[in-house]
Amino acid sequence: MAKTKSMIRSLEKIKEYGWLYDIVEQPYNRYTKKKKDLFGFGDILCLDGKRTVIIQATGADLSSHRYKILENMFVIPWLEADGNELEIWSWRKLKKVRGKKATYWNLKITDVLLVNGEIYFEES
Repeated sequence: MAKTKSMIRSLEKIKEYGWLYDIVEQPYNRYTKKKKDLFGFGDILCLDGKRTVIIQATGADLSSHRYKILENMFVIPWLEADGNELEIWSWRKLKKVRGKKATYWNLKITDVLLVNGEIYFEES
């Protein structure tokens, strides 16, 4: 399965953390190249001690993934279960110094939280 660049960067970071993980995004249709996420929102499933984290890895298009999560009927049951968490990891290229060519990849992690039955997003 071909991995996206955001997926590859996320896997490298997960390995740095020492988490156990599995890629749960699967090819949906080999002709259209559309993918199917776990429960419609998960690319990577991670085990980190007491937590089970589903990560949605993306480039800079964070807003479309937020909308996708808000509309998904599996998100609330996932977050209600003990120890389950959901995070959106978005990657974008930034310049190291303004006006120069040198760049680096910046990771923004957005936690998806369930508060009183409502879904909220918190950037960390």
